[in-house]
Amino acid sequence: MNYPLSKNGEWLEFDFQDKKEIAKVARNIPEGEDWLKEINESNKNNLKIAITSDYLHVRGSLIYHQNSQKENEYKVFHFYTCKDFFITVGLEMNDLKQKNKMLHRMQSSRNGVENFCILLSEITNRFLVRIDDFEVQLKNIVGKLQRNNNKNKLDQIFRYRQKLITSKSLLIPMEELINAIEETFLNEVVKTLEFNRVRLRIKRAMTLVQHYQEEMETLLHLEEAISSYRGNEIMKTLTVITTIFTPVMALGALWGMNFKHMPELEWKFGYLGSLILIFVSTIAIYFYLKFRGWTGGILKERKKKSLF
Repeated sequence: MNYPLSKNGEWLEFDFQDKKEIAKVARNIPEGEDWLKEINESNKNNLKIAITSDYLHVRGSLIYHQNSQKENEYKVFHFYTCKDFFITVGLEMNDLKQKNKMLHRMQSSRNGVENFCILLSEITNRFLVRIDDFEVQLKNIVGKLQRNNNKNKLDQIFRYRQKLITSKSLLIPMEELINAIEETFLNEVVKTLEFNRVRLRIKRAMTLVQHYQEEMETLLHLEEAISSYRGNEIMKTLTVITTIFTPVMALGALWGMNFKHMPELEWKFGYLGSLILIFVSTIAIYFYLKFRGWTGGILKERKKKSLF
């Protein structure tokens, strides 16, 4: 599809199926044959710049959507941009929610590079919307972690962390692309409004991703600390219980033997004496552990809002 935006800055947009039209356009632009070959052979991030005395352009491909759970599920488009026009191949326009506003902004721009920056700005805006959604999800997982710490919560944390890593991996090539545009066109675009807007928008998105990534790492460390503490408390509780009931098990095993000659069996008050001995020894061990401070807080009730 051809978008006549202005005298300078025409946008030529094609689908992957428009091979004849793409080839026709490629034959009429500098290094177009090389770009056409790159379209047919590469579906990954790719970036090349051409700096000559009479012609400047930036071309390549950009992954703008990636499923964090499925490595092979992604969306990529190819681009070729110069001062007079810019071309995109494979960009799904339905993914751009503010397409009409974007085209209206392009009407007032001066050249193809500025228009391409407007397109990149709209793509970056999609990341910012997702980051806002992620912020809500992060607050929910923190609240759930405080109420209940289990394997499912840890799995959620790792899935959110994977989403952040995926977002960052998509923003890095966009940051590189903006730097390449600056390197190629220098003052012709550096001082323009749209270039600075998209540069700052990408920077803002990267800052937010890095911030939430650090927050997620902190959350993982907190989860590990909580799990470690609770595991230690469980082992401590089991150890204390086992120690306290050692007299019961030891004396029970001793007097549960079936030897023929066992003097205690003939004692008149043997049963009562054994009960008293077991009770006294059990209480003695309990107070000894408590006196030494080895019981800790295992006998105290956990507060409702406490993480531990």
